Amino acid sequence: MKQTLGAIFDLACEDYDLKSPMSRVVLPHYEVQKGSPLSVEEEKRLIAACKENPHLYGNSAVLVLLYTGMRVGELPSMEMKEENGYRFIECTTEKTRKGYADVRRRIPISPMLKRVWEMIDFEKAKAASKECIRDTFKAIFPDRHPHELRYTFISRCKEHGCNLELVMLWDGHQFDKDVASSKVDRGYTQYSDAFYFGEIEKVNYDL
Repeated sequence: MKQTLGAIFDLACEDYDLKSPMSRVVLPHYEVQKGSPLSVEEEKRLIAACKENPHLYGNSAVLVLLYTGMRVGELPSMEMKEENGYRFIECTTEKTRKGYADVRRRIPISPMLKRVWEMIDFEKAKAASKECIRDTFKAIFPDRHPHELRYTFISRCKEHGCNLELVMLWDGHQFDKDVASSKVDRGYTQYSDAFYFGEIEKVNYDL
C-alpha cells in the first residue's frame, strides 16, 4: 500500500510542487521468519499421511514440492520433458529479476520422487491453490509452512553430496540476486547432461 500511495502522491506533488506526506510514513521493521527442513522422520510421516488420505487435493502438490524444491508459485508452470534420453520437470523460475525474460529451469527426477510417482497427479499439483497446499500441509504439521518443503529438498541434496552449483541450478537460486554465488560459477560453467542429471541419483535414502 505504501508503494502504491507513494507513487500516486509523488506524481501529484511533482505537478504541484508540494512535499509528499508519504515521506513521514515509516513502516515497522519486518523480521523474515526462516523455516527449517523436515527431518527424515517428518518426511516419512508426511508421505504416510498422503497415502492415508488420498482424497486430499493438495497431496500431489505437497509431494512435488518436497522432491523438486519448487516454490509454490512455480507449480502452475511445470511441464514434463524428455531430451537426449533424460526425463525431467521444467518450470519457470519465479524470482527472476524484473525486466528480464522468464527463465525455464530443468529439475531432474530423483530416486525419492520416483518412489512416490504413482501417488502424484501432476495436473492436480499444477492446479492446486496456495491455500489448498497450505491447508493440506498444515493438517499434518500445524506449525510449519509449505516453503519448508523447498528447504528440505535443498538440504537433502547437499547432505547427499550433490554438486552445490547444480543444486542452485535445480532450485533456481542462480537467478536470485539475494543468494550469493561466484560470478565464475554463474557465468562460465557448463555441465554435461550426464553430470547434470546424474548427480540427482545421489539423493536416495531410506524412509
